[in-house]
Amino acid sequence: MFNKGTKAYSIIHKTCPHCHEGQFFVDNNPYNLSKAGDLLDNCPVCHRKYTPEPGFYYGGMYVAYALAVALFVTIYVATQVLYPEAPLWLYATLSLIGLFALGPWMYALSKIIWGNLFFSYKGVHLTAEELAKQGKRS
Repeated sequence: MFNKGTKAYSIIHKTCPHCHEGQFFVDNNPYNLSKAGDLLDNCPVCHRKYTPEPGFYYGGMYVAYALAVALFVTIYVATQVLYPEAPLWLYATLSLIGLFALGPWMYALSKIIWGNLFFSYKGVHLTAEELAKQGKRS
């Protein structure tokens, strides 16, 4: 399930969606806020581009929204189960704390998930199709 070649492997290890070996982010620590979510231009191992067009990762906002909703529902259900008589302000406070605490991590996770939705595993070496495209450009 989490073997190399699966999208889950790339997402969990934050590696290149193409080869699953190179680093995806400039800094793998999402809490380094000066570089949070910054991607490398190309994979350092297979040299494939991470951004096929400008603004490609804006679509990751939909993934980030889904992650935030899932976190909110999880916090709500956990609070409801553990403290059924909780006042409304407690639900709101716990949700905001959770969103702020996990926000940078969810931002990075949304980008790697978005990239894996559109890029497939190809291995380290260029495929015949990629080599043919490079030959046409030259």
